[in-house]
Amino acid sequence: FVGRLAEKKGVTHLVEAMAEIAKKHPNCKLVVVGDGPEKPALIPQSQQLGLSENVVFAGSVPNNALPSFYRAADVFALPSIVARSGDTEGLGVVLLEAIAAGTPVVASNVGGIPDIVVHNKTGLLVVQKSPEQLANAITSLLKNPQLRRKLGAAAKKHVTKKYSWATIAEKFY
Repeated sequence: FVGRLAEKKGVTHLVEAMAEIAKKHPNCKLVVVGDGPEKPALIPQSQQLGLSENVVFAGSVPNNALPSFYRAADVFALPSIVARSGDTEGLGVVLLEAIAAGTPVVASNVGGIPDIVVHNKTGLLVVQKSPEQLANAITSLLKNPQLRRKLGAAAKKHVTKKYSWATIAEKFY
């Protein structure tokens, strides 16, 4: 995960999902890159779930370091939700970044995310606030390298076609 640790990002649901993922993949790591108001609650949550060895809070990192985090990941997760205030994910630029790095994605079906992630074609979409669906989707990708490669390649092609600077510039004329 990469992003601001705010309610609308849904990281609490990802940490909860990690408890299930770790049962099947005990050496799996969730790397949380970013900082924000939810961090003080997320750290004790991960500890209470027995995930001290599985969840790494990397904090804020410079933008030029993000590609190495995306490339190191087997899966990128964006578990965004509609917050109590009604705020939700816009486009999900971090999805574009992860896809550009070739990393397969799992994301919630909210806001602008479905414009980028087409379920079972360019990634996996899950219902918001569902740790169970997140865990199942992430686990399915962890145990299937061929599916990871297929979704990663299709997503990269889709994003390059739809969101490249050339395509965006062309839409302005």
